[in-house]
This record gives sequence, structure tokens and C-alpha cells, in this order.
Amino acid sequence: MLTLALLAMPAIAAPEANSALLESGKKLVAEAKCEACHATKHGGDGTGIYLRADRRVTTKSKLLPQVSRCNTELNLGLFPEDEAAIAAYLNASHYKFQD
Repeated sequence: MLTLALLAMPAIAAPEANSALLESGKKLVAEAKCEACHATKHGGDGTGIYLRADRRVTTKSKLLPQVSRCNTELNLGLFPEDEAAIAAYLNASHYKFQD
């Protein structure tokens, strides 16, 4: 009985955890000034980079490596969990890739 309850807990906590992850990602995007950097390179408000026709990120599996590439190239000092939060936020807010 206890095992069944423990197995069910992640499913119950998942929406709250997911919400916290997305909020963290949104905050990190703002703090790292991702969209300001994108705006200098591609114009507009910087969000157009995510869905432009010649974008690098065309699948969910390419999203996290791209976030990591930006982190490394710009020496942002983000931790892997920060990169994951940013990727989750960008997917939810822009890309909408399915699992």
C-alpha cells in the first residue's frame, strides 16, 4: 500500500514542479538577457529567433544542446539544471514540441 502511494506522488506533484520549472526558466531567460542578445543578432524583440524559418532548433532533442551552446559561448555560468529549465520554458512558450 505504501509503495503504491509513493509511486503516485510524482504524478500529484508534477504540475507544481513543472510550473516551478517553467517559472525558473522564464526568470533565467530574463536574467541572462537571452532575448536582448537575440535582438541584436536578428532584430525585433528577440523572440523571433525561436521560430524563424532557418532556425537551428527544429526538434525537442536539439533544444537543450542549443541552450547549452549559448551558455558556453557567452560564458553565462548556468548550471545544467538552469539550462534544462530554460529549455523547458522555451519549449512551453515558443516551440511547443511534443515529447
